[in-house]
Formats: sequence, structure tokens, C-alpha cells
Amino acid sequence: MKRFFSFFSKTESVKLAIAPDVLAVLVEKGELHATDFRCLDLGSKQIVWKMFLSLAVAKLCDRQTRHI
Repeated sequence: MKRFFSFFSKTESVKLAIAPDVLAVLVEKGELHATDFRCLDLGSKQIVWKMFLSLAVAKLCDRQTRHI
């Protein structure tokens, strides 16, 4: 994989668009973390914030049902 990246000049970031459901799956699986990216506009930030909140609630509910 290192060879592949050597063809590109060093850059701070790659700008791309990703569907919210795909982003949610990557985050839920632990393949992408909140510190790995930043939102470029307020609308995107609100979607991501709600997604992380929803995932956190789901994890808390799952933990509670396991302890019962």
C-alpha cells in the first residue's frame, strides 16, 4: 500500500463526499473514527453529530439489555 501512496504528492487532506449511511456503517464497525475526519459545513456536522448520538444511544441500550 505504501507504494501506491508514493505516487501522490504530500497533502493535508482529500476532499470527498460519502453517503451518511455508508459513514454510519464505517463508524459503527470501528473502521472510521470521529478524529479521522472533519465536517466542512454545518449541515454535514449536524448529520454526523446526530449519527454519533444515535450510535451512542444504541450502544447504551444494548448494554442495558444485556445486564437485565
